[in-house]
Amino acid sequence: MHRWIKNFIIITSLLLVSCTTPPLLSFPDSAPLLKAVHPVEVESAFGEVFHVFDASNLSLSEQRARQAAVKVRSLLQDGHGSGTYMIAYGRRIVVTAAHVVRSESVMAIDGRDGESVVGNVVFTDKDADLAFLVVPELSTRTAIRYRPQRHYDERLVGTKLTYTGFPSHHDLLTIRGYVSSLEHEMVVTNMFGWFGSSGSGVLDPHGRFMGIVSGIDVGRLGMFGMRIPLESIVWVAPVSMIDHEVLKTRILTGVIPGLINAFPGAQAPRRGGVKD
Repeated sequence: MHRWIKNFIIITSLLLVSCTTPPLLSFPDSAPLLKAVHPVEVESAFGEVFHVFDASNLSLSEQRARQAAVKVRSLLQDGHGSGTYMIAYGRRIVVTAAHVVRSESVMAIDGRDGESVVGNVVFTDKDADLAFLVVPELSTRTAIRYRPQRHYDERLVGTKLTYTGFPSHHDLLTIRGYVSSLEHEMVVTNMFGWFGSSGSGVLDPHGRFMGIVSGIDVGRLGMFGMRIPLESIVWVAPVSMIDHEVLKTRILTGVIPGLINAFPGAQAPRRGGVKD
């Protein structure tokens, strides 16, 4: 009888664990997610420890974004921004903010473990605040497919969003939020942003590329109109505002630079794409 009760409790514990695991079928493509599950130790009422598998707390889109996030740095000036390593039209690219690139023609792209390459700027739209660079293959990063969200209308309001970037001195912060409104040909979102996160690729739950983190809002305080940063109101530059035919031509004809050695770390830029 004692053995039967012991087995019953173990089976019940397993059932309870499986009920608290997020369903894999909730993701658009559950097969790759099976590779991301991690063993979790569970102890029964009798002290036995056994392993079960629990799905990652990150969505598939967020997992891929973390594997594709890069740091974008100037070869000539201090400071850094963020970017996303992608494949578009059969070539490897990095997408970032135009104000991160400024007027430079090449930028340093940092992967992980000290890996750095040079990215060649092939497309810049300063009005849309978007820049695209052609890059060589990164061994420490995994490129995601470039799937632009081409719509810009009220249907986007309420859409859940995520990005992974490098605000200030931090490393690989994954941020969640949602679309709050559409203003001045920009997407206004409720999520955290700060210097250094400019240029981070913003994705929806289906992995569509909404655009990049362009800046944080600035409010006005008191009768003197003193400005303060509102870091939870983030402006996203939508990729729907650029000319994709011109972009395609520039990417296909862009020259891929060679490899470089690792560069020393850079300070977060004082320019963050702040908007009124």
